[in-house]
Amino acid sequence: MGKTSVTRVTVQWGDCDPAAIVFYPNYFYWFDSATHALFESLLAPKQELLQRFGIMGFPLAEASARFMRPSRMGQTIEIESEIVSCTEKRFTVAHRCTRDGDLLLEGQEVRFAGRLDPQDSQRLRAIALPPELLAAFGLAGPDGP
Repeated sequence: MGKTSVTRVTVQWGDCDPAAIVFYPNYFYWFDSATHALFESLLAPKQELLQRFGIMGFPLAEASARFMRPSRMGQTIEIESEIVSCTEKRFTVAHRCTRDGDLLLEGQEVRFAGRLDPQDSQRLRAIALPPELLAAFGLAGPDGP
């Protein structure tokens, strides 16, 4: 497996829905923040990576979550994020959200390194993941070591 990072989030009043639990899209926002924190812990701040690799970003190709327990205002959630696999052009980040050791939900993002398509400036296209990125992920190449 790859390297991990932990992001802590304290649930605020505005994060909750009328049932007084976290409104589910907020988890995806937190997953995105946790992914960027993971990148920063492994490599460098996002802006530096974009310049270094000549890309626009690391857009989502897929996202999912499996919810087991709710969270409420004032509670602190720990999001453990790990890059668990990659192919030539995509990588998968797994997220495990816990509170006091109890599993709340698991999520996953499939991302790619995106560069503007030279034929259509309105589209991004995936590029082969740079070896430096794979090494930082703790993965030797597509599909792991």
